[in-house]
Amino acid sequence: MVYGIAIVAATYASVRLYERYRETRKHSLRNQAGKKTAASTKSIDLTATSGNVLIETDENKKNKHYLIMSGVSIGLSTARIFYPPLTLASILLFTYTAIPYLRQTEKSLIKDKKVDGYVLYSFADIMMLGLGAYASASVGIGLLHMSKYILSNAKEQTERQMVDIFSQQPDKVWVLKNGTEVQVSIDQVKENDVLIVSAGDIIPVDGLVTDGIAAVDQKMLTGESQPTDKSTGDRVFASTMVISGRISIQMEKSGQETIVAKIGETIKRSIEFKGSQELKGEKWADSFTLPTFVLALSSWPFLGPVGVVGILYCHIANSIRVVAPLGTLNYLNIAMKNGVLVKDGHVLEDLTHIDTVIFDKTGTLTQEIPEVGQIILCDDQYSQDDILFYAAAAEQKSVHPIAKAILKKAQENKLVLPQIEDSSYDIGYGISVNIAGKTINIGSGRFMQMKDVKISKKMQKKMDAALAIGHSVIMLAIDSKLRGIFEIHVTVRPETKQAIQALRQSGIEYMAIVSGDQDLPTKALADSLEMDNYFHSILPEEKANIVKKLQKQGKKVAFVGDGVNDTIAMEMADISISLSGASTLATDVATVVIMDGSLLHIPYLLGLSRKLDKNLSRSLILNVVPNVIALNGVLFFHFGMLTTMLVSQAPLVLGTLNALFPVEHKSVHSIDDNVDIDESARLSESTDSGEMNSMISV
Repeated sequence: MVYGIAIVAATYASVRLYERYRETRKHSLRNQAGKKTAASTKSIDLTATSGNVLIETDENKKNKHYLIMSGVSIGLSTARIFYPPLTLASILLFTYTAIPYLRQTEKSLIKDKKVDGYVLYSFADIMMLGLGAYASASVGIGLLHMSKYILSNAKEQTERQMVDIFSQQPDKVWVLKNGTEVQVSIDQVKENDVLIVSAGDIIPVDGLVTDGIAAVDQKMLTGESQPTDKSTGDRVFASTMVISGRISIQMEKSGQETIVAKIGETIKRSIEFKGSQELKGEKWADSFTLPTFVLALSSWPFLGPVGVVGILYCHIANSIRVVAPLGTLNYLNIAMKNGVLVKDGHVLEDLTHIDTVIFDKTGTLTQEIPEVGQIILCDDQYSQDDILFYAAAAEQKSVHPIAKAILKKAQENKLVLPQIEDSSYDIGYGISVNIAGKTINIGSGRFMQMKDVKISKKMQKKMDAALAIGHSVIMLAIDSKLRGIFEIHVTVRPETKQAIQALRQSGIEYMAIVSGDQDLPTKALADSLEMDNYFHSILPEEKANIVKKLQKQGKKVAFVGDGVNDTIAMEMADISISLSGASTLATDVATVVIMDGSLLHIPYLLGLSRKLDKNLSRSLILNVVPNVIALNGVLFFHFGMLTTMLVSQAPLVLGTLNALFPVEHKSVHSIDDNVDIDESARLSESTDSGEMNSMISV
């Protein structure tokens, strides 16, 4: 029986020597080719980068191939019991299927200098060969290949469902050229081309609607089941569908530059991680590796080699590397299906530790764009349209919600704005521009003080009256004199109060508002939402200081705001959540992006993370218990090698079933005051035992 081990060792050594020779030769050829080869290599790398999905598919095919060959090896090893001449063939096939794990064992021992689960399993399989238990050894290798295939297949299915939406792209599109609609290949479309998309067609690019009205299904982006009406000036995104109507779209981005492509890249990154439960399981596995190895060897005089093999297989390393990632992949899919893009897989686990939520005010708790109310004139030298003209001209390059409100008001009044070349923007304070020889300053009271603009008692009284009823105010000065005051009316999002109450009921201990707005309107909103605290007149960098201060108090902080303008605070927070949606995904620094901007997704996501935490904890238990049973079976009940192996690897099946246990996909978009306010936080707790979740197919 020793010759079986000798054949495996000799074959593996020959394979490794050949691989090293091939690598050395390739390296030599590269050195000889010089710049020409370098250019060629660069071209290959670019192709590989653009073909990420294909690479993943090839990896999964390889794992499937080895799994199938392991099945053949098990059959051949079993057949040799009845027909001994098959022995050599069964050993060679076993060696072929064992090579990937022998490589991993070599890496663990020589490069990493450690004894891990791969070393134990390889040692056990080699011992089984020495005992003549070829079929059992083949089963052992087959189980390892099965676990690797399950995980790679799950990852591929996850990517395919989210990334392969590019397959929905049409090959041909209609482009408007010189007033005539011409059908061309999608590859021929250039920036600023105008595409015509009709009912039933997939929108092939990201762009701006220039003409027409259509109902567009954006469910794959936002999770919203109801179509959204799009008309002139609205943005549309690739891979969404026109349900009814007809629109002209000026192309801005296509292919890998579209929002859908960015989502695909984000999903790929988010699934390649190790969660805390998986790391905990691997840590347990590593800590028990050496004791297991010592126990196995020391039991040899009492249990013999069969007992040694059984003890070596009582190890959780194989299954823990599969079942923990599967659970997280499943829940990442569920979140995405409901319009929540999680950029980092760790977020779903870390959310369970969050006890503090900080909200930016404007555009987060309130509607994204407020409304301009009364325009208060400080004298009769300028009319309301004059004040609005100068304000809109100064604000036209700003993306702040108040700037958008002023620009919207100017558009409604059909004011034609000049192009401003030079402007000075003091973050959190205001804007200074020169228009027709006049110096225009628009901003907060602090900004007016910085510019030495005097505010009369009469104007201060009018501003105080507006602030007292919850409005915000913005002042405009021309040549250092206060000329006008804008009342800014904010509207609280319809779902805000429901979302806040759901978070409170789900266990969030501390919630606060941070705002660059004045004291009174910020306080009024905080009181109406029963917040624990509020911070007013806050500059962007000060928001980060507030987060840091709360963290020093031992709090785990989630910051909810604008992933573009609140960058500093979001990077400081433990978890950052953006309501900016799909349009700013490429520049959004938040770890979670709510695709349709609904606050109700936050308590929903919190509930989902708690369900995942329970699932992962259960998976860990399911990994440990069968191995304890198998170990006791070997020590006290004389379990054979195959019995021990099957019992100890039962967690692979149990853990996979648990990881894919279905979670009900309920929408959180609708608001119903008659429904329990905490329903959105509990949505993810409900399960449907009638069917297995199909988001990940194994």
